[in-house]
Amino acid sequence: MKVVLTKPFFEKDISYIENKIHRGIEIIIPNSFDENTIKDAAKDADVLFGPLMSESILSNAKKLKYIQVPWTGVDKLDFELLSKFNVTVCNSHSNSSIVAEHAIALMFDSAKKIAYHDGLLRRGKWNRPKPDNSNEITPFSKEIKGSTIGIVGYGAIGQNIHSFLENFSCSFKIFNRTGRFLEEKNNTSFIKIHEIYDHLNRIDFIFIAVALTDKTVDLIDNKFFEAFNNDGILINISRGEVINEKDLYEALLNNKISFAGIDTWYNYPSKDNPEAFPSSKYPFHKLSNIVISPHRAGMIEGSLPHLDDAITNLNRIFEGKDLINVVSLTHKY
Repeated sequence: MKVVLTKPFFEKDISYIENKIHRGIEIIIPNSFDENTIKDAAKDADVLFGPLMSESILSNAKKLKYIQVPWTGVDKLDFELLSKFNVTVCNSHSNSSIVAEHAIALMFDSAKKIAYHDGLLRRGKWNRPKPDNSNEITPFSKEIKGSTIGIVGYGAIGQNIHSFLENFSCSFKIFNRTGRFLEEKNNTSFIKIHEIYDHLNRIDFIFIAVALTDKTVDLIDNKFFEAFNNDGILINISRGEVINEKDLYEALLNNKISFAGIDTWYNYPSKDNPEAFPSSKYPFHKLSNIVISPHRAGMIEGSLPHLDDAITNLNRIFEGKDLINVVSLTHKY
């Protein structure tokens, strides 16, 4: 079985994959990763491994069994093109637990203001309570135990966040497309996403963990912030575009929400511009009531968990078994 890489991988990534796949699976690394080179390599491919695809590539891939995207996000895929070829696409959720861990770390940092006070104390400032409550950021922490937690999106990451926080005696409001789940959960309500505004003022912490689709762009906007608890904390480990950039900045600037922890952004470094602020429009980096994280929730020392589900699928297709994490071409996630 031939697996053609459609993007460059680090050598350690390739070694990690090759050490875990069946001996009968051959990883083909093209000389370059432009469309024409991938197109030529695709004629013998059983699997395309990576995000690059085009009509010419898919037309030339006569033996293609499926496309494996080696991470969770599939918002950059051309779903209209994929539907035309009726090709199966899978993504990977095997790093969902460590992404959930990072989301919870952002929650704790935002609630306990650890990074904020670390920055002050490095300048000799202790942020002791002032009699007139004029502290820029209150020195008092928010309690997590017994709080009400909202989770927008209940895929693998959202479920892990829920599971990890259950022992804190919290109650949970889960917002998803259907307003239901396969099984009942203690202290948990499942609510349709369009009903979220009726619940926001009673939520202490809310996690955004939805896939980015045309229906979730700007899902979190000024209407959301107007309805949200002013003392609430928002954590985003989805995609930046799920939250309206201007509305998020103004909500933080004007204290419509208490704090935010954000791992995904609007402006990213590039080969030509290796240093970049998280937004080219608004100075989020100057705000005190936000923890800014450089899209690193999925990175874990000494491991490559984002590849594990992809490797599982390579082995399953080789063994003739059903694939996992099949992406819906209708729902686009």
